[in-house]
Amino acid sequence: MTDLPNSAADGAANGSTPELGTPVGDPTPVAGLEAAEPVLDVTSATPGVDAVAVLPVAAAVTGDESSAPPRRGRSLAFRFGVAFVLGVLLTLGTGVGVLYAWGHQYDGRILPGVRVGSTELGGLTREQAAAEIAKAYGSLATGQITLTGPDGRTTTLSYADVGRGPDTAALLDAAVAAGRQGSPLANLIGAPRTAIHGLTLDSVAAYDHDKLAAAVDTLAATIDQTAADASVSAGQGGTFSVSSAKDGRAVDKVGLLAALDQQLAALGTPASITMAVPVVALAPAVATASAEAAKAAADRMAANVVVARGEESWTIPGTSLAPLISFSTAADGSITPLLDESGLDPSLTTLAQNVNQTVQDAGLKLVSGHVVATGASREGRTLNAAAMKAAIISEIEARRTGAAASSVAAVVKAVDPKLTTAAANDFAPRMRAISSYSVYYFVIVNNHWGGNIEAPATKINGTVVPAGEVFDFWKAVGDLHKLPGEGPGNAIEGGKITVTGAFGGGICTTSTTLFNAAFRAGMVPMARQNHNEFISRYPAGLDATVWIVDRAKQTMSFKNDTKYPILIQRIITDAGSRRWITFKIWSVPNGRSYRISNLVIQPGPNAIDTVEKDPTKPVGYAFRNNSPVDGAKVWVTVTIYDHGKVHWTKRYYSKYPAVNGVLVVGTKT
Repeated sequence: MTDLPNSAADGAANGSTPELGTPVGDPTPVAGLEAAEPVLDVTSATPGVDAVAVLPVAAAVTGDESSAPPRRGRSLAFRFGVAFVLGVLLTLGTGVGVLYAWGHQYDGRILPGVRVGSTELGGLTREQAAAEIAKAYGSLATGQITLTGPDGRTTTLSYADVGRGPDTAALLDAAVAAGRQGSPLANLIGAPRTAIHGLTLDSVAAYDHDKLAAAVDTLAATIDQTAADASVSAGQGGTFSVSSAKDGRAVDKVGLLAALDQQLAALGTPASITMAVPVVALAPAVATASAEAAKAAADRMAANVVVARGEESWTIPGTSLAPLISFSTAADGSITPLLDESGLDPSLTTLAQNVNQTVQDAGLKLVSGHVVATGASREGRTLNAAAMKAAIISEIEARRTGAAASSVAAVVKAVDPKLTTAAANDFAPRMRAISSYSVYYFVIVNNHWGGNIEAPATKINGTVVPAGEVFDFWKAVGDLHKLPGEGPGNAIEGGKITVTGAFGGGICTTSTTLFNAAFRAGMVPMARQNHNEFISRYPAGLDATVWIVDRAKQTMSFKNDTKYPILIQRIITDAGSRRWITFKIWSVPNGRSYRISNLVIQPGPNAIDTVEKDPTKPVGYAFRNNSPVDGAKVWVTVTIYDHGKVHWTKRYYSKYPAVNGVLVVGTKT
C-alpha cells in the first residue's frame, strides 16, 4: 500500500486517520501558514492500478510572508484542480477497498486458481488441501520394486516401506504462498492475477531416504561374500595340491541407491518395476593363478634330478625333494616355493662321481612333402662333483622360475647342440629337395631278396646331418643284425661271387646311391672306396662300397660344411622285375653345385666264364650266379662349387679286378 501523504500523516498524529480514497477539503489555514498548491503524482505503482494520488504538503513558513505571496488571481483554477484530484482519489480508493475486501476473504486459504497438477486447491484451507493432495497422489505409495540378486534370488521393496508419497508439506507451502510473495500492495494485485490466470504446481514424490538406505543395507548383507585366498599344500608321494581362490562380492550400495532414488523420485514410475542389484566383484588377495603357478614351480622343483656320466646315471628322486619345499606368500599375493638347501645333503652323499649331460639336437621330419621341426634341443654339460650341491641348487632354482627339468652339472661346460630348436623352426619351412640319385637292383637271393638294400636305407631315412657335422654310414646304420629284413647275401671273394657269403651282402647299393646324392647336394665327400667289381649299374668310378670284416671296417662318409642342416629321404620304387632305390637330400638351397668331368676308363684284366657243378641240384638245373665282368681302371673328377666358385675338387682313381662268371648246373641224377 502506498505511503500516506504528509497531511494524512499529520492527521494520524492528531488521532484521526483519513481513509485512502476519502476526499479531503481545503486545509484550514494555520497562523503563519498558507495553503500550498496541490501536487498530483500519477505514477503507476502496480499493474491494474492507474495512479496513486499524493496529497499536498503545506509549505513551511519562514516568518517572511513575502516568501509565499497569495495567488488570488488563480483561486478558481486552483479549486477546480483540487476537486478533480479529489474525484480521482475517491474512485481509486473505492477500487482498492474492493480488492482488499476480496483478498481478505481468502485469509488462511489458498487463493483461487492454484492447483497441483489437475487438482484444484483454490479456496481450501491447508488441511483441506492436504487431504486433496493425498487423495490425488495417494497412488505414489502403492507399488513395489523387485530387486534381482546375482544368484537369481529376488527381494521385494514396496513403495510404502520407504514412505513414498507426494511431498505434501512442500506442495502446501508453495500453494499457500502462491500470489502472496510480495509487499502488501503487490499481494493486493498479485492475488487477483493468480485467480485470473491460474497457477499450476508440479507434484513431487517424496520418500524416507534413511529407510531406503536401511533396506539396501539389509539386502547387501544377504548378497555380500568375502573373498577366499588361494593356497598350496604338500600332498602324498611328493605331490602338491591347490586350494582355489574364490572371488568375493559386494553390493554397489551407492549405485543401487542412485538407481532407486531415480525410480522413487519420478512421478511416472510404474507400480511394479524390476531391477538388477549392481554387484562389485571383490578379488582375493591371493589368486588361483598365483597358487597354480607356485604349484607348477614346485612340481618342477620336485621332479627327479638326474646326474649322468657316460652310460651311468644317478637319480635324486622327486619324492625326497618335495618335503624340502615350503611356500611363502608375499604382500602382493604372489606365492613362492622355497627349497631347504640343507636338506639336500643326504641325497648328495650318494653321488660319488663326476657327471655330464650329452648334447641333444632338434629334429627335422618330412610330413606330406614338407619338412617340419620336431623335438627340442638340449645343451651338453660336464660336471664337477665338488660343486654338485651348488649345481643342483641352481638347477632347482631355475626350474622354480620356469625352466624345464634337465640334467645337472656342478661345473658347467656347455656344449651347444648342432641344431637348436630355434634353428630347426627357422630352417624347416625353407627346406627343399636339393639333390636326388637313383640306382636299380634286382630282387634276388644275392641281396636277400632286396632286404639287404632296403633295410639300411630305411634306417637312414629321416637322418638329419646338422651344419658342420659328418655323416658316417655305419654310425647311422648301426648293427645290421638288428635291422629287420637283413640276411646273408653275395660277397666278391677271390675274383668271384659268393651268393650268400656275407651277412648284409648287397648293402653297397645303398651306400653308393647315398654317396652320389650327397655330393650332388654340395656335401663334401670323405670316406669312399670302389668295389672289387666294375658294376655297370653304378656311375663309373663313383661307387662306394662298405663292409665290416672282423675289426676292419670300410665306411662311406661325407661332411655337411654348409650353414644349413640336411635331411635324408629314401624312396623305394617297384618297376616290374626290378626296383629302384632313390635318396633325396633336403636342405635350404645352399648355392652349391657339382660337376663330374674328365672320365677315363681303361680296360683291365679279362674275366672268364666258369661252370660249377652242384650235385644237390637235379640234372637240368642251371643258375647264373654271376656274369663275367672284365676288370677296369677308371679316373673321374668331381668338383663342388659354392655360388659359382670352386669349393672342393678331387680326382678319383678306381681299380676294378676281373670277376669271373659262374654258372651253376645240377648234376644229381
